[in-house]
Amino acid sequence: MFRYWFLTIYVVVSFFKSMRHLYDHELTDPRISYTKRMHLIHEHAKRFARECIDHSGSVMTIYQQKELPKGPVIYVTRELNPVTTTLLIGHLEKPFAFMATPHLFRYPILKQWLKKMAVIPQNQTDERLLEEAKERIMSGQSVLLSEKYRVLSEAVAEEFDCPLVPIETSGTDHLLTGKIVKRLRPVNIDIHIKAPVMISDYVQKRA
Repeated sequence: MFRYWFLTIYVVVSFFKSMRHLYDHELTDPRISYTKRMHLIHEHAKRFARECIDHSGSVMTIYQQKELPKGPVIYVTRELNPVTTTLLIGHLEKPFAFMATPHLFRYPILKQWLKKMAVIPQNQTDERLLEEAKERIMSGQSVLLSEKYRVLSEAVAEEFDCPLVPIETSGTDHLLTGKIVKRLRPVNIDIHIKAPVMISDYVQKRA
């Protein structure tokens, strides 16, 4: 329980500190590329996400089968929840856009960070979600999607000849326990980053 409340205090304090970083990004030279801008923004988010996991006392192990190609990729994972998303923000190589539920955009500071990171609001039609995912890839930013959006990920991968990178995680289910009194437990967390595959190979593997 102590770990949980310590993490809660850390998150609150970090959000207030992040206001300075938001202001700094407003002053960033507008002439720099979109990709460079995303790297600068995600460095703060990545540091915050890593420290959240570190405060749990958990042991992190990353397995990567093959070096990722240059340019954007589409990360595909079985399912996404706040813990898994935080984990991947902190430990995946390429800055990526992902989908977030509408209520997260109600909080002023968090809303600004989500917009800076080009996060996609989830309360949209499939057609609009597809267009937003395409916009991110065309801009040079990777995208993280769950298996729920398999059709969308395959459509974007096929149109832009973009590799899909399957991601598997384990251990996060036991990180936070308790319905009323929350407990943050140290666990062994694994991230398996599979070899990038093109859409034709990906469909064959799923068949």
